[in-house]
Formats: sequence, structure tokens, C-alpha cells
Amino acid sequence: MIEPISEFQRRQVKAATQRCIDQAAQLYGRRFDTVSVDFDLKGKCAGMYQVKGRSRRIRYNPWLFAKYFEDSLHETVPHEVAHYIVDCLYGLRRVKPHGIEWKRVMIDLGAEPKATGDYDLTGIPVRQYTQFAYKCGCRTHQLTSLRHKKILQRRAQYRCQYCHGFLVADIAASA
Repeated sequence: MIEPISEFQRRQVKAATQRCIDQAAQLYGRRFDTVSVDFDLKGKCAGMYQVKGRSRRIRYNPWLFAKYFEDSLHETVPHEVAHYIVDCLYGLRRVKPHGIEWKRVMIDLGAEPKATGDYDLTGIPVRQYTQFAYKCGCRTHQLTSLRHKKILQRRAQYRCQYCHGFLVADIAASA
């Protein structure tokens, strides 16, 4: 089992995050507030930019950072900072999460604008979710219990990335 990053490494990640924010401030000629950095993310994601009300924070996965420290410093940190900068410059409601604005900020920060990492999760604590079968016009999808619950509560609808059809419960696969 992988151990999470050390306190010294956490300080390095926080410093790298602040350097990216400072670099963006120089590039765009404006000041950006310091954003809270936490190491409480678990699972498959290396990082996440999170907005709740007026609070903003960047969450990092200390286990993935431990296993892929250098990659995480050079890829995950600018990726999450770019989300923060895009939020500050454009607001989140007007842009796609990995849209042209985010890609431009990534390039400006000197990072490759790729949306997801491909990590071997061996030794990393990962939650196991029950999967639910949903179908669209072209295939069957497996949704987590979290998304399934949102659909049942009528709080969300999901579309296929390929055919753009709405996902509906696949009764035959669930039986």
C-alpha cells in the first residue's frame, strides 16, 4: 500500500500551486487571491478544483502524488490552477470545464492541455461504487450509484458523449 505524501512534499505542492498562480498574475496583469489547498482527495482523481458558494479550493490526492510526485507537480498542479484562473477570469457558468479558455491558460502556464491523467492505481486506496447499467442510442454505460441516485431524484440527466442521447436505465441489464 502506498503511503500519502510527506509534510515536506505537501509544502512543495503548495509552493508549486502558488508559483502557478503568481505566473498567471504576471501573464494576465492582475492579482489572484491565494486559494486553499487541501490533500483530502481519494480515488482515481489526482486533483480537483472545487467551488462551494464563495469558497474556492484545490484538492489533491496525496496517494497519487506519492506514487507520481514529479508528474503531479508538472501536470496536476497547473491543471487545477488553470481551473481556478479560468473561474477568476471568466466565471464557471460561461465556460466548459476543459474548454478553449482552460486550454489557453494551460498553454500560457507552459503545460500540456490534457484533461485526464492515466495512472496505474495499484496500491492507491480507491472507493468501489455499485454500477448501474444505462443505455443511449449507441451503447450501454455503467453509472455510479451517485449518478444513479441523482437521476432517480430528478436532479440530473446525463447524455452520451458520442451520440448525445439521454441515458436511460437499462432494465434488461439490471435484471
